[in-house]
Amino acid sequence: AWERTTGSSDVTIAVVDTGIDTQHPDLLGRVTRIPGCGLGPTNSYDTSHGTFIAGLIGAVADNSIGTTGLDWKAELLDVRVMNGGNGSTQVIASGIKCAAANGADIISLSFVQQGSQLSPILKEAISEAQKAGSLVVAAAGNDGYERQRFPAAAEGVLSVGALNADLNISSFSTRGNWIDLMAPGNQLLSLGAGSSNSVRLGSGSSFAAPLVAASASLVKARFPYFEAEQIMSQLIRTAETHKDLLTGYSYRILNIGNALNQPYRSHWQVTTAGQVFALGESEHFGDLVGSSSQRDVVAIAANSTGLGYWLTRSNGEIAAFGDAVDLGDLREIALNKPIVDMAATPSGDGYWLVASDGGIFSFGDAEFYGSTGAIALNKPITSAVQTRLGYDLVAEDGGVFNFNSPFLGSAASSVSNERVIDATSRVSQW
Repeated sequence: AWERTTGSSDVTIAVVDTGIDTQHPDLLGRVTRIPGCGLGPTNSYDTSHGTFIAGLIGAVADNSIGTTGLDWKAELLDVRVMNGGNGSTQVIASGIKCAAANGADIISLSFVQQGSQLSPILKEAISEAQKAGSLVVAAAGNDGYERQRFPAAAEGVLSVGALNADLNISSFSTRGNWIDLMAPGNQLLSLGAGSSNSVRLGSGSSFAAPLVAASASLVKARFPYFEAEQIMSQLIRTAETHKDLLTGYSYRILNIGNALNQPYRSHWQVTTAGQVFALGESEHFGDLVGSSSQRDVVAIAANSTGLGYWLTRSNGEIAAFGDAVDLGDLREIALNKPIVDMAATPSGDGYWLVASDGGIFSFGDAEFYGSTGAIALNKPITSAVQTRLGYDLVAEDGGVFNFNSPFLGSAASSVSNERVIDATSRVSQW
């Protein structure tokens, strides 16, 4: 990742936490405090949690002391809202608003609220921050259970759980399909507070979240024209999909290299004859012009690096170009109905092919979550949409069939004499 960017001083990350030991030699010159923003300075020993987080995000590089943070250049905004591990909802909400008002591009939250519902005060503060253009990143919690915790589960917040060294979900991490990304959170080395050159080990989703926050700041540095939702989408879309062998959970692992490698202002178009047009910043890696096949090309899908794509024909034949890998196809299978679309997994290491009857065919790390192949449909399927942990199938009449993803509505009641021909999701590029 550092080959592409080490960050930008134009990006601000707010650490809304216990405060930061600004005198730690590995943070000198990196931390800003705004008078009246949060509770103000405190005894440096009380800032242990916040200092650890700040070190993960932005400890000074190449100074032969301490550690190195993920982002070498971003401004760290210290917003102290807690004494030790305790803080009032009102003060925390005020701190979030203050961070956003002072230009925080990323707001890192490493705490959970008690209770099963988001406090109205916190909800308002987060909404205000999002309207101001801040991306809010929050730790999922450390109770080890499958349940939503707030503020991580709030709408539009980038939620983060913790992984162990084997890239499985840490035993302590809160879990569930609602979590957007998983990141390392077990036995991490970062900065201690209160003594010169102090470092220590720490574990928790509290420390996985700032790694994602720092990754978000690197994405912002690499693509300064990105808005908060685009940064969030970029991190989620380019993550690697894994399945925990012990729990059976599928989850996405942060891959900052992928996120920084993807040219965003680009796309490809393909004709039924297989001719590919590279637009914007995209490159042309090949196409099927001149092929002897009589089958129409029906879809194109890009992999996560932005340096490759797949084409598929109506018989399920796959052609891979660039660094996209051919993971298998259906050319030797007699299909009941033709293939009409394909969708790549967020990792780019798999894809789904969908037939007009809703039959789903999975390749690579794409998992099968169900299909409409055995259902009598009113209208044929026309599109497959990759969602965060599954896929939706969209029919010609606007009907939506969701698999391992929430149902968000359909256009079925609005479509009468027209045909729905395609659909896309917010986590897709084009």
